[in-house]
This record gives sequence, structure tokens and C-alpha cells, in this order.
Amino acid sequence: MDTEPRETPQFIASLAAILAELWYALLELFLKVPGGALVLDYIRASHKNDPWRTLLEILLALVAIRYFLASKYSQDEKDKVELSEREVDELIADWEPEPIVPPLRRDERWQLDSIPLINGAVASVHVSVEDPKSGEISDNVLNLASKDYLSMSSNEVVKENSIKEIRAAGVGACGPPNFYGTQDVHVRVCEDLARFLGAEEGIIYGQDYCTPTSVLPCFLKRGDIVIVDGGVSLALQKAALISRSDVEWFNHNDLDHLEEILENLEEDLADGPLNRRFIVTEGLFENFGDSPDLKRLVEIKNHYKFRLVLDETNSVGTLGPNGRGLPEACGISRDEIEITIGSMAQALGSSGGYCVGCEDMIYHQILSSNAYVFSASLPPYCAVAASTSIHLLEDSQEEGKINPYLRPLVENSKHLHQLFRDSKPLRNLVVVRSADYSPVVHIRLNPDLRKSLGLPEGYGGPGSSILNAVKKGHEDLYFDSLYNTESYILQQVIDQCLKKKVLITRTKRVLHQELLPVVPELILHCNAKFTKAELDHVYKVVEQSLVSTFGDITKEDVAKYTSVLNN
Repeated sequence: MDTEPRETPQFIASLAAILAELWYALLELFLKVPGGALVLDYIRASHKNDPWRTLLEILLALVAIRYFLASKYSQDEKDKVELSEREVDELIADWEPEPIVPPLRRDERWQLDSIPLINGAVASVHVSVEDPKSGEISDNVLNLASKDYLSMSSNEVVKENSIKEIRAAGVGACGPPNFYGTQDVHVRVCEDLARFLGAEEGIIYGQDYCTPTSVLPCFLKRGDIVIVDGGVSLALQKAALISRSDVEWFNHNDLDHLEEILENLEEDLADGPLNRRFIVTEGLFENFGDSPDLKRLVEIKNHYKFRLVLDETNSVGTLGPNGRGLPEACGISRDEIEITIGSMAQALGSSGGYCVGCEDMIYHQILSSNAYVFSASLPPYCAVAASTSIHLLEDSQEEGKINPYLRPLVENSKHLHQLFRDSKPLRNLVVVRSADYSPVVHIRLNPDLRKSLGLPEGYGGPGSSILNAVKKGHEDLYFDSLYNTESYILQQVIDQCLKKKVLITRTKRVLHQELLPVVPELILHCNAKFTKAELDHVYKVVEQSLVSTFGDITKEDVAKYTSVLNN
């Protein structure tokens, strides 16, 4: 048998030489591409260990290239339906899109018609109000609907500095903070806030409502735990909801219930994975006008190794000898509070929100907080207004004394609360829910009166028909007729007060947006610029209106109000 190898044909050898030369030329060309040498080294190493892996990766790369280059709207010609222009016009004419929002109901039209028009500065102590129905204008009306507790927005120094900044930089920042929306005044107000509140660093947001809904999700993820006071504002409710973490609610201002929840969670947390754990509350509750026991709250969170988030929207500028909020009022260091958030649109007389705390926590938000990364920065003149208000408070403080800007507010708040608490005609009609130190007076119907009128203890909340309708997407079931009626009756009190040149307001909540039960209230915002005589006049007007409306009201009268709204 012939065992000698056969000679390779000449044309095959020539072809192999040409292909080899071409291959090496391609390799040399590929090596000139940046990163080409690293790719070749990787292929050689992987091919040596597992050639099938190299082949699979090449196939996957080709499939990916094909996928990304393919048209998103590719369609076989046989599946296309050719329509004439007439048929297209007929289809467009027949199409009726769903409305963006449900149509306005007849029985809630009154809410739009009752909104007063204020001519001039809305935060002034005395305003000019135009009746939305008749068009009549009332001058020199006492304004108890403004949250500018210290009248900083009308302070001449604040206005003068803001006007200078508008002339220098315009009225807008023209972009998000991380791009070209940060100016020197934004940096200064962050420094001023951190210094004033006793924190390492500060950061500001263009909208105060978006501050908690951006800060909390920035630090929380699935599997983390957040325990929230059952009386927090809507912004904090939404912040906890969109954080995607596990949310527990404890009874409003009930720290015993909070400890009970933490005690029950302690064993599970010890065995589970490491996660972030927060307690969320407010310095001065927007819905109740009271404050938590901060000293005990700090002891609890330290014992169970939780972090504390404190919303000082209503407490900065109102609580503490110099307006530094609940920690100053309770003698607690700001270092004990991991995250402090708040609004500059109230006592500081500006707009926007802020967050203060340790340096690392603030810097993390620069790249991870949605509102900071994607939303427009605060207008420069608003930053100047907030900084000026802070400087005015700092420059006027005296050791061991209440700041001159805060002293009249504290006295007025206590005086107005005392007038309503001591009122004999109102004893069986209403209750004052807020604390004496709160600049906001929260007036609710007496629980016994509510019961006699067939009104529930609260509206909405877990397990309610409203939230069940929201889960099922039934927009037509969002409406609560009884809640609408009670709000309408409270509006009658407001209208009577306005006729006597006293402007107060009420809670205006959308039930299907609230995660917690709500109770309609009358709201009176105090101000440092009010005189005692003016507050006495306010009390008399509100008292007379309440007695006139609820003095002899019956369950049948409530039904009549409902009938009037339906017609």
C-alpha cells in the first residue's frame, strides 16, 4: 500500500497563501484601531481555552448588530393594509379619544367658583380681594391664608436684593443645576442654609413639593424599610410610595406604636440582608399643627439603628428661639438627624426646597436625585431672597432671647389659639387640633357634632372605597359626596368671614391622591405683622360665622346641602 502523502494542488496552495496574507493584513489593520490589541488578546485567550465560546460570542454579536440596525417598524408587505384618503378621513372622524381628566361634576363646580382673586401681592398682611362670582372688590382684608409667617417676601431688604439679582441675571436659571443652571447665588444659599441649620452641607431644589419625592427615592430601593408617621403631608406620602421600599405606618405622633413596630421588626431585620432603614416624620405637621417628641424619637432611632428623615417645611422660621426648627426648640443637635428637608416658600419668603445634612449624603444627590438632575434650577433671585431672609434672622439674634422677627409670631400664635380654646360658644361646635406654638390654627368640627350629623371620623385612607376605586382604575368612583358636602359647608363659613374682611381658608385635598385618612378643616395662618386688635377682630368674625353655620345645624340640613349641590 502506498503511504506517501499526496501533493497539495498548486492552486489550493496559492489560494491559502493569498488568504493568509490577507488575514495578516487585516490583523495589522485591526491592531491600528484603538483597543484592537486588547480585543485580539481576549479572542486568542478565550479561543485557546474554549473555541466554541468564541464562536458563540461572534454569533451573539452579529445578532445584536442585526437587532439594533433593523427598523423598529419593519413589516411584511403582505401584512400592510392600503387605505384610501377617504377611508383615512372617515377613521379620524369616528375616533373619539378618552378625556385626559374626568369631566367636572355639577356638584363640585362650586370649588372653582369659590376661589378668590387677590389683587397685588398675595402674601401681604392686608390684601385686596375680588369676589369670583360678583366681581366686587374688598380692600384692606386681613389675610390669614398666607404662609409667609414672618412677612419676609414683603421685607424691603429682601425685595431690594431680589430686584438687583433680576437686573443682573434675569428671572430664570435656564437649565438643570448639573449643566448650566448653577450660579454663584445658588452656592451661597446652600452654604447659608447649612450654616443656619447647623449642618455640614446643603442642596436646593427648584420646587419644594418635589424635594421629598426626589430625596427619599434617592436613598431607598426594594428591600429597604421606611417607617412613616401616619399624619405626614402628601409629599412625604408620595415619597415613601415611589421609593419602592417596604413602608410601615405608625399612628400619628404615637411613639409607643413606633417602638412596637420596631420591636416586631427587630428579629426579622437581624436575620435578613443588610438594608437601609429610615423613620420619616415632620417638625411641625402640616395636617395637624403639632410636633413629635424629638428627644425620644432620636433615642428610639439610635437604639434600633434607624436613620431619621425630618421635614421642617413648617418648623424652620417658626420654631426655636431663632427659627432653626424643631431641633433648636428641643435642644437637639442637627447631627442627630441624618436628613433634613424643607421648603423656602414659607417663613423664608422665597420658593423652592432644600435638603441639609452630612457632606456625603448631599453629594450623593447631585448625581442620583431626579429633581436635581432633570429639573430646572431655582431662579437666582429666589436664592437671593432666601439668603437675605437667613441673614436677617442671623443678624438680629440675641443670646438667651427670642429673635425679634419671631417674637411677635410666637405671641400672636399663642394668643389666637387661646381665644378659640377659651370660646364658650364654640365649645360644642369645633375643636382646635393644633398646638399653641403652631403659627397655623387647625379648626375641626367637634367629634360629637360630626357623629350627630352623620359625618364619618375621616375620609379615604387604607381600605376605603376611594382607594379601592383607584386600584381598579374606576375614575367615576373617586368622588365622595359627603366629603364634598362637608367641604361646601366649611366654605360657607369662609364666605361669611370674607364679607367682614377676614380671609381664611380650608383644607383642599384630592381624596384619591391621599394615602391616609383626611378630615376637612378650617385653616388660619398667623403672621408676625398682625396686631392683637386685628387678631381679636379675626376671632370674633370667625366665631360668629361658625355659630351662624353650625349653631343649630341638623342631619337634615346636611342632606339639604347635598341636594343643593346636585341641582
